[in-house]
Order: sequence, then C-alpha cells, then structure tokens
Amino acid sequence: MKLEKYRSNSVLVCLAIALFASSVGLFVLPGVSAFSSSAVVSGPSTLPSTTLVASGPNGVVGPDDLTRLAVNGMDHDRGMIWTEWQNGVQPNGTAGSPGGPNYSTITAFDPITGAVIESVNVSGHVDGVTADHKTGMIIVTSNEDNNSFLAVINPKTLKVTVYTYSPNPAVDQTGGTDSIAIRNGVLYISHSNPLNTEQATVYRVKLDHATLTAKLTPIFYDNSTALDVLAGKPIQMALTDPDSNYFMPLSSPLYAGYLATISQGDGRLILANNLNGKPHIIQLNLTDNVPGNLPPIDGIVVATASSGTLYVVDAKANTISALNTTGWPKGTVFVTEPSDNSNPLLGVLNLKTGVITPLGNAFVSPKGLYFVAS
Repeated sequence: MKLEKYRSNSVLVCLAIALFASSVGLFVLPGVSAFSSSAVVSGPSTLPSTTLVASGPNGVVGPDDLTRLAVNGMDHDRGMIWTEWQNGVQPNGTAGSPGGPNYSTITAFDPITGAVIESVNVSGHVDGVTADHKTGMIIVTSNEDNNSFLAVINPKTLKVTVYTYSPNPAVDQTGGTDSIAIRNGVLYISHSNPLNTEQATVYRVKLDHATLTAKLTPIFYDNSTALDVLAGKPIQMALTDPDSNYFMPLSSPLYAGYLATISQGDGRLILANNLNGKPHIIQLNLTDNVPGNLPPIDGIVVATASSGTLYVVDAKANTISALNTTGWPKGTVFVTEPSDNSNPLLGVLNLKTGVITPLGNAFVSPKGLYFVAS
C-alpha cells in the first residue's frame, strides 16, 4: 500500500496566517518552506525495523522520551541514544508501589548495537529528556504533576545537578513541567497537568548556576488566542494537557522554525513563533483512523533527509526500535499515539489537515521519537 499525496494550498494558509497576525498586531509568516506549492507525503506503509533495545537493563521499565548526544572519547564518539526509564514512579514523584523505586534511570545506548554505555539515576518521575549540544549536557525534568524540578546531567562524570523552579509551576499542589526543547541555547519547557486553563503552556527557562534556580518565564497560556487553521479564524484556546515540545526544522513542509507543543489529552498540535515577543500561535486539531477520537500523540519528529533511522520507544514493551525510513521523503512528519485511547500507532501527520495516517508497524504503546539522517 502507498499513502496518497496531498497538496497544501499555501496561498490560502499563508493568507489566513497573515490576516490573523494582522488582527493581533503582529505580522509574522511561517518559515520559507511553508510556501512550497506542494508537500508530497508518500512512502511504504510499513518501515523495515530492528530492535535496538529489547528490554530495560538491570530490570528498569517504562522508557519514554528520546534524545541523542555524542560525548568526546565515549562510544567511539558516536551519537548515543538516551532515554529515561520511569520505573513505575508516579507523576508526582512518589513510588508506584509500596517499597518500589522512587527514581528514574537515564541510560545511553550505542546507536548501532544497543549496548549500554552508561546509566545514572535521577529521583522522581523523569518525563523530559533533551541533549543540550551547546553545553554537552543532558537536561531532564522530573515529576510532571507536582513537586517538579529540573536536573542537569554531566555525561562524563554522571554528576546530577538539581535546579529548583522559580516560581513553582504548581498551583494548589497541581502542575509541573514536562518536555524540553532547545534553540540557540535557550530552554523551552511545557507546563503539564495545569490546574486550569489560566496556566502557562510553555516557559522560557534560565538557569542560575550560582543559586541552582531554574527561572521560569511564561511564553503563552492555555487560554491564549490562536488561529484555528482548519476553521480559518481566531479562537481562545482551552488547553488541558500540554505535553511534548519540539522545534520544527527547516525541512518541515509547514511551520518551519515554529515551536510545536502537543496538548495530548485535547488532540491538538499548537505551533508558535516570535517567542521573544508577542507569540503568534496556531492551533491544529488532529484526527486519526478512529472516528471521534482525540489522538493523544506523544512523539513528533520531522525527517530531515530522504533516508535515515527513526528511533521509536515502546513504553509498555520496554523496547527501543530502529526503523529505516527510506521511501519517505524529507519533510515527512512522524508521530506516535500511545495506548491511552486504545489506538496505539506510529503514523504520518498531514500538517495541512491534521489527519494522522497509521503505518503498519505494530507497537504496544509507542511514545518518544528521534530521527537521524543517513
């Protein structure tokens, strides 16, 4: 089976964006790639796959996020694949069972053999894991529902430095932080489990190394005004579940350079730019192969080349798979839906329509994604 091609009507999309931006006193257009006259999405329905990691080392369970970082002098200087194993810890940091672990395990794997290169524990329920290529550090967030903090891991020494948030993202002991995206050395972190829709969706984070404080500045809010790109008009968002963050690369067929934030329980993809000023925000409502479903997508990644390796976490199978994306073009947007709505899938997202088309690869509960060009 081949998935059909679609053409994005770039004139109408850009006109709607321009009108919305003008209405809020801001004229910011998408990245250059958004003006492409067509976006071809076609490829094999099932990707060739191998299992990179067959189980959690030393009994750890529950992998979630993925990132990649090479460390000088380690693993032949290869870009190692990193994930966190949540070990059944509750999202507020408490043990999942009496006497059970109250820590997550961060592990680096060889990207070819899957061999464990190194491992370190971080207290609580780690949910966000991202490599900071500027500093050579691994940055994680822990406890997405309450008692949240940020930690920086030195991959050479495995020293874990904990930073306290200011202000505390929790309101009435509800709320924390989740996914991390980095651009030009600046950290952007989603606010998870909000008490209400008046909470921040995404923070800009500045680390004070002297006081070990992570200073939070809201970028926009769960009730901010956005352009509903399918309806073609401004709406007031009412987000309830901000989750994953990801900067859309230049290869993206639409919204290159935008920060993409998944509001998982709402089945929405939020795209924002002009993050240092008044943000320009777009809301894309998602649909999949199940009528009426709100797709709870977790992972999102854009192929930056016409061939490469797509790494996929299966949280409930405790595996990491490596898929060959040959046949899918540069700019393909891959997403995962975990088993939250009993429709686990790896699929391809049409950024114009919000439609997710499943691939044939089967997973129990796929989550984190990472693409490496060949």
